[in-house]
Amino acid sequence: MVDRLYVGPSRPLSTPEKTEPVRLNTGKEIATLEVRGNLFTNWTSVRVEQRVTQPFPTFQFECTEESPVPLVWDAMQFVPGDIVRVYVGGVPAVFGYITERHVGFDARNHGVRLIGCGDTVDLTNSMVPIEKLNGHDGKSWSALARDLMQHLGIKLKETGAVDNTPFENIQIQPGETIMAAIERYAKMRNIVIGSNAMGGLLAIGENPASPTGDLIEGVDILRANAVMRDQMVYKKIYVLGQSTGSNNAYGDSQNKQIAYESGTSSRNRYMVTVADIADTMHGVQRRAMMEKVFTEGSFIEAQVTVQGWFKNQNQSDDVWKAGEYCTITSPSLILNGQVLGCAGCVYEQTEQGTTTTLQLVDPIHMNGRLSYLPTTMRVLSDQRAKVAAEQAQKLAEERAKETTQ
Repeated sequence: MVDRLYVGPSRPLSTPEKTEPVRLNTGKEIATLEVRGNLFTNWTSVRVEQRVTQPFPTFQFECTEESPVPLVWDAMQFVPGDIVRVYVGGVPAVFGYITERHVGFDARNHGVRLIGCGDTVDLTNSMVPIEKLNGHDGKSWSALARDLMQHLGIKLKETGAVDNTPFENIQIQPGETIMAAIERYAKMRNIVIGSNAMGGLLAIGENPASPTGDLIEGVDILRANAVMRDQMVYKKIYVLGQSTGSNNAYGDSQNKQIAYESGTSSRNRYMVTVADIADTMHGVQRRAMMEKVFTEGSFIEAQVTVQGWFKNQNQSDDVWKAGEYCTITSPSLILNGQVLGCAGCVYEQTEQGTTTTLQLVDPIHMNGRLSYLPTTMRVLSDQRAKVAAEQAQKLAEERAKETTQ
């Protein structure tokens, strides 16, 4: 067992505050755990999930060994709290901790399952320290986030045009988790909070939806499903807010702030949200943009599975990654030439093979500058018109046949 799993020492475990780790020299279908300065591989089951629009990624590794007397498992005494880095095909995929260790055995088999999360998981269950409840007035969102995370050693990475306009007043509630606190203020700056594969929190501002890969039906798509829903799509989006008054700013301009964003619903549906933070009109307008990210971004959701972990039918040296954009060509899904954002990447390996499942969304869900909903609606309209024309032609041919008879 030791010879099969343990592949030798690594260089000192890389951490987010240092330079990004280099790629391991392994095969494209090898999943590796780096823990306590050692590398372990040849797991019987692997699932690694990057989630760029969620607070933290996750991973799960399993190994089962046929052994009547498990004498060698002392070499694999991983424990919750161990710092690990996960690699898929030698490429760093997750930096975090083991949170659960499951062990089971019978007369013939011995198995271990390791479950873990990215380092940002601590933001969701760790409260803001008492000494950090006050003293944040005048800070930008990024400065606030870095200050609240500092004692945990979690770093912040920004991508896109992150709005760092300062807040005049910042109030943190006692007992509030760090993630809840920074999420409240992120909404007032239209910042999508996510996680970084290399470790740390990711702040996503407006960014260009530029595709870096292609998914083509009949070429590299093994299976796929997609849903389009308009329950959360609105015609008009309003946010009501107010600001703290002063000698220079008072009256209706401070107490009756109204921001507006247009949506793409074909029905005259309104959304009205009350901002829960006192801010300037700039913040209220950014909150309206954030609500549009949430609502318009819910229109498209697709799950596309490909063979392997690397792009271009596993021929590329680049793995599929959460946070990137790709072009999908799939007539069956009515997504021809559509650019979608990869909100999550699930790397899996079982006895059935090695696959990547991309969780695709409208780019606006990832603060992509262009919403491709209008394109989708045009494609749907064209498809419906084509079907209607074919039905009309078929009906005309049947009537012509009846007339000649």
